[in-house]
Amino acid sequence: MNSQHRYMAAWCVGCMLLTAALWAQEADISQPTGVPQDWSDHSIVFTLDGLAQHPELIYREPRILHQLIQRFQARGSNVLRAVEPEAVFPDADAHHRDWSYALGKGHVSAEMYPAKWTFDPNAQPSCANDYVVFGLATAGAALGQANLVAFNNLYTGTGGLCTTGPSVYFAYSVTTVTGGKVVTSPVISLDGTKIAFVESLGTASIFHVLTFTPGQGGVTTAATPTAMTSLTYSSANTTTASPWIDYSDDLVYLADDNGVLYKITGVFKGTPTLVTSSPWPITVSSGSRLSPPVLDRSRGLLMAGGRNGDLYEINTSTGAVSVLIVGSHGAPGGGVVPPPIVDVTNGTTFAVSGNDGTSAVLVQADTVTLTQLAKARIGVGGTSGTTINIYQPALSNDYYTSPSSGAIYVCGTGTGTDTSPWAYSFGFTGRTMLTTTASTNHLVTSAAATCTSWTEFFNPNIGTNGTDFFFFGLTAGCPGTGSTGCAASLTTTSPTLTTEPVDGGPSGIVVDNYSTAGQASSIYFTGEAIDTAYKLTQNGLK
Repeated sequence: MNSQHRYMAAWCVGCMLLTAALWAQEADISQPTGVPQDWSDHSIVFTLDGLAQHPELIYREPRILHQLIQRFQARGSNVLRAVEPEAVFPDADAHHRDWSYALGKGHVSAEMYPAKWTFDPNAQPSCANDYVVFGLATAGAALGQANLVAFNNLYTGTGGLCTTGPSVYFAYSVTTVTGGKVVTSPVISLDGTKIAFVESLGTASIFHVLTFTPGQGGVTTAATPTAMTSLTYSSANTTTASPWIDYSDDLVYLADDNGVLYKITGVFKGTPTLVTSSPWPITVSSGSRLSPPVLDRSRGLLMAGGRNGDLYEINTSTGAVSVLIVGSHGAPGGGVVPPPIVDVTNGTTFAVSGNDGTSAVLVQADTVTLTQLAKARIGVGGTSGTTINIYQPALSNDYYTSPSSGAIYVCGTGTGTDTSPWAYSFGFTGRTMLTTTASTNHLVTSAAATCTSWTEFFNPNIGTNGTDFFFFGLTAGCPGTGSTGCAASLTTTSPTLTTEPVDGGPSGIVVDNYSTAGQASSIYFTGEAIDTAYKLTQNGLK
């Protein structure tokens, strides 16, 4: 993005933030005191020109406000930024700077995420109050094992802001029924005091909201919650659909493994209550598991993928369900497994499948009409006869200024008989995705390797003009690690793969912030073949 575009972007953002503040004052809406980061952040995207037409979205959807602050504050400014302006970001290769922490018998399930709390975006990161929380796929009653664990004193290591750590902030066995586990992603309230999550039982699903007490419990000496609400919302299991929080209306949308969608009110500010008045609950796809739902709040539409290969649009007022076939029903890898990505300003939705009968695909649809706008082919995928799922793509930082200046990146496979992981990118004309590849990148040669979902994060304090990172995982075949998996990263300016060994590859990756304070710009996840939590720096994965 050239200097003129950067100036215009900064000017537009300043106007938008001022407009949002005026809207909030007029509506008497409290502004968030911090920035929770979880699985849902990268499922909502927007563009500046769209926000100029609909500035109310900035305060109605906190995920947009958070990303505006991150992406478009002038480099070096400490306005609405958790940074120490005089600090110097260390050389990526100077030291080995990561930490790991054994989680007993627990890890975050594949394609699920921890959640990260930054206490105050106007101040330097806090060793005492910033935390990352992991929901663990283990029965919490076993041997005192915790299945909801949080750490603080995160920013430790060479040159770190915190002198000791990480420390267990709290650790609970949240199991209320024998065999209950946390197999989907937790979410955090805007004030950072409460955690919402689902307990999956196999025969039922329970929605919990925990008000935690710092200092309670240990990983293998779990505490019992003393302030937790519980609401059974389904007699079916929930294994793939993490909860989506509508912060403005204080409600949550959930889906069980039978393809039924639920709404609960009073999540963080009241008493959680299941909505049973028409049209709720809504049967979206009977007997088919759904992805986590994503809300386009201004249009009143939920978007979700189905393991049967369909993309769904659900009208939250009427319960009407529309369907776009993306993958081949019943074919290997034909499901729409990850949550869709929804552009709430341009009215478009992105979904992927490993097999549409011809190849693996990345599809762009009009959100309202659910008509296909573009279909890009991303390798042989499951048409090879092997179940190869494709996971969530990510859009570059420049897309948020204008789609035509940005690109979408996704991990597919090779062509012909090559099922090893390849990265693809596609540009845009106006709001519409092009179907001719802008770039390809052979990530690793192992056919046993698959990619996890991609998480994009623009750090304005790394590099001369900032660095646009893509973080993801590989399950095998990583450079220098034999058959072991790894956490990996690329940038928009360099196709060179940076890796760090992680046995079995990582769970979903959550990114914390862009502070220049020591060790305070990092990523968090657990290993899929080792019950361990990890923190790695964004720059160099060390």
